[in-house]
Amino acid sequence: MNKLSLLFIIPFLACGQDICSNFNDYGIVIGEDVCGLGNAIIETSDGWYIAAEHYGGAYLYEGDYVCGNLKTYGFEDAYSPSRDAWISFYIEDYETRLSSAYEELCD
Repeated sequence: MNKLSLLFIIPFLACGQDICSNFNDYGIVIGEDVCGLGNAIIETSDGWYIAAEHYGGAYLYEGDYVCGNLKTYGFEDAYSPSRDAWISFYIEDYETRLSSAYEELCD
């Protein structure tokens, strides 16, 4: 098990386990307020970078953990056990490179 996997697993054991167990995808916010629009970039546990356009609910900040249907397109709700809140996003895309996720949100 690599260090990144441990970063994802430990917080989910402590909080949000019941809600997050309903979802296959989980990750950590590595980019907040991308391009000044409240958008976020989430790195998933399996290495994808999610370009998420904020639509409603709480805002996410770097280091927040989230779970939900992240590797998809369109409107999705994600849960953040770090914030104990639901967040609505429009998922623009999921990318294999961080720079591509930034480009997706900032074009």
